[in-house]
Amino acid sequence: MKTNTNATNVARLGVLTSLGIVLHILEGMLPSFFLPGAKLGLANVITLVILWRGNWIEATEVAILRIVLGNILSGNLGVGFFLSLGGGLASLGGMFFSQRRGFPLWGVSIMGALFHNLGQLVIAYFYMKSESIFYYLPFLAFYSLPTGLLIAYLGQCLIRWEENIFSLS
Repeated sequence: MKTNTNATNVARLGVLTSLGIVLHILEGMLPSFFLPGAKLGLANVITLVILWRGNWIEATEVAILRIVLGNILSGNLGVGFFLSLGGGLASLGGMFFSQRRGFPLWGVSIMGALFHNLGQLVIAYFYMKSESIFYYLPFLAFYSLPTGLLIAYLGQCLIRWEENIFSLS
């Protein structure tokens, strides 16, 4: 019996979007690590995996869905929503261009973490109207290295799990 690949893809994207929303909400419950406001970026592993599979349109759709629904379900519709959206879209852009340049998975992930922080700082600048927010960038850039490596590792694990579940390989 032949499986419907379109239905399988819709199911895969639904599972990944749901997992991204759960990770988004769970991470929102965790305290900041080492730096005020700094998070691990766990939900970004979903965007990384979909993008790594080579479909930037699906990665964009799922990233926007998980950010919007994750913020709605967690009751975060203020400044935090726009910080999340700005960071998520900047991260997606950074990952897309670094992947196109041939970066390995861990490099794409680190660039995603770095661009996420930069995107959030730009949004914060528009709210605060203070250039001093950018003094925080070197600390966040340094923080992007271990978090990007962690997300890359989790991404590799998720890719293996996804291959086993959906037989995509």
